[in-house]
Formats: sequence, structure tokens, C-alpha cells
Amino acid sequence: MKTKNVFGSFSMAAPGCVRKGLMVVLAVVSSAITSGCGEAPAAVDHPLAVRVTQVRLEHDAMSGLVLSGTVVPRVESQMAFRVSGRIVERPVDVGAQVKAGAMLVRLDEVPFRLAVDEAEALLAQEQGTLGRVERDVQRHRTLVESGAIARADFDALETLQSTARAGVQAARSRLQQARNNLIYSTLSAPVEVTVAAVHAEVGQVVQSGMPIMQVAFSGRREVQMDVPEVQVAAIAVGQSVSVSLLSSASEVLEGKVREIAPMADPATRTFRVRVTLDSLPASARLGMTAAVQINSPISQPHIRLPLTALFQKDRQPAVWVLAPGSEHVRLRSVKVGALATDTFSVIDGLVPGEEVVTAGVHRLDEQQKVQAWGGRLP
Repeated sequence: MKTKNVFGSFSMAAPGCVRKGLMVVLAVVSSAITSGCGEAPAAVDHPLAVRVTQVRLEHDAMSGLVLSGTVVPRVESQMAFRVSGRIVERPVDVGAQVKAGAMLVRLDEVPFRLAVDEAEALLAQEQGTLGRVERDVQRHRTLVESGAIARADFDALETLQSTARAGVQAARSRLQQARNNLIYSTLSAPVEVTVAAVHAEVGQVVQSGMPIMQVAFSGRREVQMDVPEVQVAAIAVGQSVSVSLLSSASEVLEGKVREIAPMADPATRTFRVRVTLDSLPASARLGMTAAVQINSPISQPHIRLPLTALFQKDRQPAVWVLAPGSEHVRLRSVKVGALATDTFSVIDGLVPGEEVVTAGVHRLDEQQKVQAWGGRLP
């Protein structure tokens, strides 16, 4: 019997045949589901690929390091008055070379001369009082011996004499101080100097201790440079350097490191280093640019590893070491030296030739199988 529907015509089979065909289909589907839901095959235990590096000794090649510096005086000073006052004269300008003892700046002397006159008058007054008391003591000494006056009255006179002597001494000190202030009203060059900067002008009222002028002492000049913190460890006091001025690059000068600042500049994070030179050409001026070349290395051979290799065990630094032919890494404690931006040095705990894991160190353990990764992709 045939029938037709929207799907087309087909033959209508007997109900028993349909049931039997349906059971066959269900059996096939059940078999497929059973095979798909079975246990997954056992995973293959593949070793973990790790990046390693071979430990080797390194030398900081400082012989080619060139740093920029500036010609500066060995000694420079900020000049200031010991007293306060109004500036009335400044005969020198920036760049002037001044002989020792020559005047740099002068204050108005009138108040200081008046103070000297007052101190002299006070001293004369105290001296007059002392003379009168001393004469009284001389006259009354014979009277007290004869019993004409009481001993207590004479003792009072002697006390007045001691007080008058102390007053004279105090007046002399005030007079000396007033005279010193008069001298201090003139700022003079302590030695032969060059005026580097001026901070006050004529007519300005200044206080004692206020910087008035910056001077550079004539004589030996040096080269000053600012060294980054990652390079300052390779420079030592007494190390030889070669210096060439930008104005005369063909002329090479020899010098030595004289001073290294113990603390970095808080703004630039660099260490100030001063180099003393055997001689400087006459054309060299303060502030000129110089190139400083380190002549010889001084650092000792050391082991340096990337920071990604550093691990921590019981709050102590350690690294993972992969022995030759081994499939397991071992954690080894090390002693760390200097730390740089992306590397660190190892003082103790490793020997050259060993292989250290440099990536993924926080995912490793000693039970896990590993193999060195050669850098090739599968």
C-alpha cells in the first residue's frame, strides 16, 4: 500500500516490520553512545620544556666606557657677610679674577663706626669708674689698719673694685667686637679667586650668612661627572682615566679618580665623581665639557643571571639547577650580590658550566619531569 504526504510518497510497511527496524536503529545508536562515553585513553607523561642558561663567568668591560664631565674648580665657596647691612659697593663682576685680600663687596660702614665710637665711650666710662674705686681703696687701706673705719666697709670697697675691673674687661670686649664688625662690613677675597656668580646688588639689604657671591679658588681644576648607579660600582678612587676636552678633542689628558660621592643625588639618582688632572691647557675654562674614558677594568669576574631565574625558598634566594642527563630540576640556595634592572649577580652557590632555569621558576617542583628547551617551536 502506498500513501503520499508533504515529504513525498512511500510504501507503508506492516507494523511488525517497522518495530523490528526501529529496534535495529536503537541498538546501533546505543552502541555508538556506549563507545563514546567510555574511559579516555591514558595520557602520555610528556616532560615539561624549560628554558635554561649555562652559568659562566663574566667581566665588566669598562675600558671602553666614556662618560661626560664638566671642568670645575677643586675648591669653590659661597661668600657671605658675618654682619647685616646695606650694600654700597661691588667693584667686581662675574668672571673677574681677584687677588687675595682685594675687596669683593662693601656694606655701609656708618652704623659700624657709630658702634665703635659708642664702645670706646663705654670703655672710657668704665675705666674712669675703676680708677676712682682704686683710689678709694688705697686711701681706706691705711684707715682700716688704724681702726678708723670698719673692716666691712673696706671689704665693700674691694668688691666695688673687682666689679669695676670686670666692667672694664667687658667694655674692651664690646669695643673689639665693634671693631671686628667694622672689618666684617667689607667682604674680601681669602685667596686669589674667580667670581663665578653674584647673588646680591648695590642697595640691597642683606642678612649675615646670606650668600652674596660664589667664587672659584684659583689653582687646580678638576673634571666632575655624574655616574649612573649601575656603573659606579666599577669605578674606584685612584683609578686612572683619560680626559679630552670638547674644545680640543685631539689633546688627551691623564688623570685619576679623586672622589666618589657616598650617596646618590636624590633627583638624578647618579653619583658625583671628581677626577683630578695632572695638567690642563691654558684654554680650558670652567664649565667646559670633557669626555672621560675609563682606562682599566677593576671589577672581579662574577656570575650574572636574569632576574627571571631568581626563586625564593624559606625567604632565602635560590635557583633551579638542571644537572646534565637528568629529567628533574633541583632547587639550590645561592648568595646574591648586586641587583641590576633585569639581572643579578651570584656570589656563591653556583659553578661555571651548570645549567639554570631562567623562566617559569614558580611553576616547577623537584618531582616534575623536565627537559631543556632549545628554543625551537614544534
